[in-house]
Amino acid sequence: MKKIFAVLLVLALIFCSTGCAAEYRKYSNTYLGVFDTEIIIMGYATSQAAFDEVADEAIALLKEYNQIFDAYNSYPGLNNLWYINRYAGQAPVEIPKPLYDLIAWCKGMWDGGRQETNIAMGAVLSIWHDYRTAGLENPANAVLPPMDQLLEARLHTDMADVILDEEKCTVYFADPLLRLDIGAVAKGWAADALQEYLSAKMPSFLLSLGGNVLSGEAPMDGRRHWGVSVQDPDAENLLFSNDILDVLYVDQLSVVTSGDYWRYYTVDGKKYHHIIDSKTLMPAEYIQAVTVVCPSSLMADFLTTTLFVMPYEEGLRLIESIPDAEALWSLMDGTVKMSSGMSAYAKSLGATAYD
Repeated sequence: MKKIFAVLLVLALIFCSTGCAAEYRKYSNTYLGVFDTEIIIMGYATSQAAFDEVADEAIALLKEYNQIFDAYNSYPGLNNLWYINRYAGQAPVEIPKPLYDLIAWCKGMWDGGRQETNIAMGAVLSIWHDYRTAGLENPANAVLPPMDQLLEARLHTDMADVILDEEKCTVYFADPLLRLDIGAVAKGWAADALQEYLSAKMPSFLLSLGGNVLSGEAPMDGRRHWGVSVQDPDAENLLFSNDILDVLYVDQLSVVTSGDYWRYYTVDGKKYHHIIDSKTLMPAEYIQAVTVVCPSSLMADFLTTTLFVMPYEEGLRLIESIPDAEALWSLMDGTVKMSSGMSAYAKSLGATAYD
């Protein structure tokens, strides 16, 4: 009897190690209304309910960051970006740590010599925002901002006037007319902030925040990498087009794109996009789009804006000098260029999901 029981126990253990093992399947949810973009969370979980729990918590976290980084709306009891742009020129303002850390990181990049992406350009960018909004609402009367107004605003864009106190977690504007605009980096910071949470709860995942994509561990279907498509900026209908420049195969990396084809308005038949060159105070016209691959979404976000406002040759020298970062450019004539290490990721250069 004991031998029979032992055999049955062994069979039960074998069965539970195979047939009873949790089966992971791929699930996906789409969310709207956060960071003014479409957010897609995809991942492998044991059930729809398990996936939904992780994805919904991730969105809840993103909503918190969205409120903290919001430059256009106030929230009771929250000293967010809207709040400091109105009061930090009067006295130091205590701010949430995520906002402090992001401003401090950008100030560090500025102090280190990377001044093409300047979050203190808010006074200039707010003018462009107002004229773009008016032009979209009334296309027949769309006009460009007056250059003298932009030049006046540029006098109040010195990052050195942003005074931080790490111990007190405060920010103060030495120039009362200075304004911050963190649109170039906010989604990247938020994606990085979610990486630790998602990696712990659902290691095999893909997070897309508009042009920002963060990949977790490899898909649980035999592939070693996720495939991320790079949109063709010349596609006639960007929302529904299958036209792509390339596919990048990545895991535990970020893929971020900046381009001239999403946020823009038209004046006298010419499109004017939202990425403003601090030298000319006009939309940059060096390239159509640039995509960066690197471990940090924040760094990738920062680099795409930086590369967008410089000629391709200058941008190539910059990206080749940064470890663990690669880039793909779409030039104004439609030519596609890549940095030397992009062959590890790009389908067009031989990379696959199974390498």
